[in-house]
Amino acid sequence: MKRLLFTHGADIDGMGSAILARLAFVDIDIIYARNVSDLEVKFINEYESGRLYEYDIVYITDLSLKMDIADKVYSDEKLKDKLYLFDHHETALSSGLNKYNNVNVHVELNGVKTCGTELFYLYLKENEYLNDTIAISEFVEKVRREDNWEWENYDDIVAHDLAILFNAIGIERFVASMVELLKEEKDAFKLNDTLINEVENKKEKIKMAIESSKRFVRKEIIDGIKTLIVFITYEYRNDVADYFKKNNDIDFDVVAMIALDNDQISIRSLKSNNYARILAEKYGGGGHDTAAAIPLDYNNKSKIVDTLFNF
Repeated sequence: MKRLLFTHGADIDGMGSAILARLAFVDIDIIYARNVSDLEVKFINEYESGRLYEYDIVYITDLSLKMDIADKVYSDEKLKDKLYLFDHHETALSSGLNKYNNVNVHVELNGVKTCGTELFYLYLKENEYLNDTIAISEFVEKVRREDNWEWENYDDIVAHDLAILFNAIGIERFVASMVELLKEEKDAFKLNDTLINEVENKKEKIKMAIESSKRFVRKEIIDGIKTLIVFITYEYRNDVADYFKKNNDIDFDVVAMIALDNDQISIRSLKSNNYARILAEKYGGGGHDTAAAIPLDYNNKSKIVDTLFNF
């Protein structure tokens, strides 16, 4: 059986699904997307070229299709029963994607925030595709904690170190390293000495990235939302956001982090509110209440720049 996975290529939740897929299936192709807009381009390319029809099952994890594309695909008799989607963002839930068969969009499971990796993991277990171990289940939980920024609540440094490691070594090596670890270590999940050294070296670079972001901080009120605006390298978005959240002395609502290297503005709430998602959705993006993003695509670049900088 031939399978294809589209997943988020910009964080460890998307990586978690890729890792589980490599553990579960011998024959699976993986396409990584930077964000929802990139997924749309890559998915439509596979669809219109006819390559999508060559697969027996197609998965999408940690990202969602826009409704106009979903309507088209799920009305296609040859595709509607082979496309499975797993996402956990509020925007995907409110869009109504769950009305389709094989779509699994949940923000929470049993009152606890979930993630794309966990939803895909539960599917793989239920269908007996995955030889589950304690190490795999611990890995999935660490991904969930990091992706929902709950690792601090559990004092789970390893969960956060996974994100740092991913940014340090990149997609291919991260996926390969985790697959190797999870095949070897079945009783508990832990990083080996080589990977720990990679993490420690990267932490020094994170400190430098935070200092760099502090050199330019613009303060704006956008649609009534008090917004800090900074420029970042995309991979450091969560670390920079965490710094401003812990040092929010001027009582701002959100930080908008412009990452030109990924054509995206990442928005994080600095207080307990849903302003990140509200602001993102207004400008063509989406995500969680407290963590969302706006793609810097051709259609909205000028609008966003004019708003942020009052040109």
